[in-house]
Amino acid sequence: METSFQPKILAFLCNWCAYAGADLAGVSRLQYPPNIRVIRTMCSGRVDPLFVIRGLKEGFDGVFIGGCHIGDCHYQDGNVYTLRRMDMLANLLDISGIGRDRIRLVWASAAEAQPYADSVTDFTVSIAGLGPMAPDQHALALAGLARSLATTRLRWLVGIDRQVTERENVYHEKTDPVHFQRVIQEAVETEYQKAMIQEIISQAPATVRELSEKTGLPVYTVSLRLNDLERNSQAELSGHEGRSPLFAAAAAC
Repeated sequence: METSFQPKILAFLCNWCAYAGADLAGVSRLQYPPNIRVIRTMCSGRVDPLFVIRGLKEGFDGVFIGGCHIGDCHYQDGNVYTLRRMDMLANLLDISGIGRDRIRLVWASAAEAQPYADSVTDFTVSIAGLGPMAPDQHALALAGLARSLATTRLRWLVGIDRQVTERENVYHEKTDPVHFQRVIQEAVETEYQKAMIQEIISQAPATVRELSEKTGLPVYTVSLRLNDLERNSQAELSGHEGRSPLFAAAAAC
């Protein structure tokens, strides 16, 4: 990696804590890398994982999210939902090959100027070590991430996480958190695989073999995901290439 590389980092900072901590760091003249571009949000819970993917697609080498410490959220528990969403996003980034090291979630209070500055410094050094993001080289992965993160299934699962694992239902039962995390992990993998296939067939019809080669998925897995997409009217048979069936995005997709 060239030593001249200076990473460009997008930062979403909570108005009440991390942003105030950043402001205090400036007033205190603390030294830390000037590589971040800040977007102030009222709560870290406002940071949709899709915002992170858009940042990576638009050329940022990393995304930094700063919020209040757990238990200190100005909106009670917005940061708890942030933690759940970013855990899911980290898993997706690992599956895609981009890697969770491109994002960093940090808690910093309004009085923690030095910890904030240290976190920014550490993340900047980490991203510099990873090198440029190069979104063109990850175009399919980024498109797949955006599609999967927009699905009702993933958004719903993350939304009900605390409801089913921390609170009893009418039968005084709670879902085992470990089991629920396995459910989310399976959903994350499945939705990402389907999203990549959707992205490819939305551009041009493709055979199962072609989809396997472009996505890196086994032929059997591609067939399973195509079945799922067909059942949900998101893919359809559009012809044949020799003896191989061609699949395209459904007209309503």
